[in-house]
Amino acid sequence: MSTFQIVVLGIFSSLILIGIGVFAAFGGVFSSGGVGAVTIWGTVDQQIVGGVIDALESEDKSFEAVTYVKKDPLTYSADLVNAMASGSGPDLFLVAGDELYSFSDKVLTIPYSVIPQGSFLASFVDEGQLFLTREGALALPFTIDPLVMYWNRDLLAGAGVASPPQFWNDFFTLAPKITSLDARSNVKKSAVALGEWRNIPTAKAMLSTLFMQAGDYIVGQDNVGNTAIIFGTTPEGATTNPAESALRFYTEFANPTKSGYSWNRSLPLAPDMFVAGDLAVYFGFASEYGEITKRNPNLRFSVATLPQIEGNSTRIAYGNIVGLAIARSAKNVQGALAIAQKLSSKSAVALISGALSLPPVRRDVSLDTNANAAAGVFAQSALIARGWLDPSRAGSDEVFKNMIESVVSGKSTPATAVAEGTQALEQLLPRR
Repeated sequence: MSTFQIVVLGIFSSLILIGIGVFAAFGGVFSSGGVGAVTIWGTVDQQIVGGVIDALESEDKSFEAVTYVKKDPLTYSADLVNAMASGSGPDLFLVAGDELYSFSDKVLTIPYSVIPQGSFLASFVDEGQLFLTREGALALPFTIDPLVMYWNRDLLAGAGVASPPQFWNDFFTLAPKITSLDARSNVKKSAVALGEWRNIPTAKAMLSTLFMQAGDYIVGQDNVGNTAIIFGTTPEGATTNPAESALRFYTEFANPTKSGYSWNRSLPLAPDMFVAGDLAVYFGFASEYGEITKRNPNLRFSVATLPQIEGNSTRIAYGNIVGLAIARSAKNVQGALAIAQKLSSKSAVALISGALSLPPVRRDVSLDTNANAAAGVFAQSALIARGWLDPSRAGSDEVFKNMIESVVSGKSTPATAVAEGTQALEQLLPRR
């Protein structure tokens, strides 16, 4: 069993007492019967999910009474909580991996007697293990959106660089070749968007990637199996702290005294600067590909998997995974389970990934990428995607922001920032 799997299995052991009652109900609820009416909530476009449901309905009449409701992403979490509390919520809902912990006490665990752990692991990409507990699955994977490296072919070629960096240390030699400053030391063209928070939309995902590649998985379990913050821990026998090293690397590109200086908070948003042709490397999600192409059809760019730490045998990239969860307040639990299984099946995942131009979250969905190099990169990146159980999306955003900005401003060393970040993350983790 992998370290990643060991970390996530048992992560919700504090819910065991609740789970006992749930399993008692499952004996009857998940036994037999028709599907019936099932309502699904999510933030994915209505036409896309509706189109997938219509396509499935043409072959499977159990989708006739399935209704999808697209909700506002800005109020989605609050809408769900309020609707569940009032009894007017959905049977099924889409839950992002970084909100899974927050909703873990509001969903029904699908026991391994219904979907065996082995079948789950064999069917879905590794990041799907975030949904697993000791008792079963909190959700079934639906989509995966991995972080990838977008690179400007003209800027790299102009600097005499034939291919994008494979390892993070390569950026120390790439940056001086591409980054250009004016007479006042303002960045005019940048090699890479790293080092800040405010104008890098994927800063949290990037720093999470660096932490995990370095060996710090941020959240895990303590000696008795309870969810715990493991961030900032120095492995036994290690000479350096993984989180400190990752934070130091990330912020170095915003330090004007360093040769790798390429970024500061006065610059435009990283994706805007990339689209304008003034940024050589932008780390964004696979879902951003279409928008980049649409905004600048003449931009000569390509996509590659994220760089890794040279010498590491395990390759990791952060991924935004979304799953289908059965609400504890569902009116039709049995129907919700049946539809969740069908929507996470091979045929449904092929449809939804095609409609969203995302890689499939299932291992057994094959893609013809011969005429689409980007799709091939996305598929490779999905296989190495990882995530972590975020105790509070908004709260951890603030923690990551403070770590980055305290180091860049010179207020804190990376060691101090990590120590303070650890304490702040621990305060976000509720005692259950």
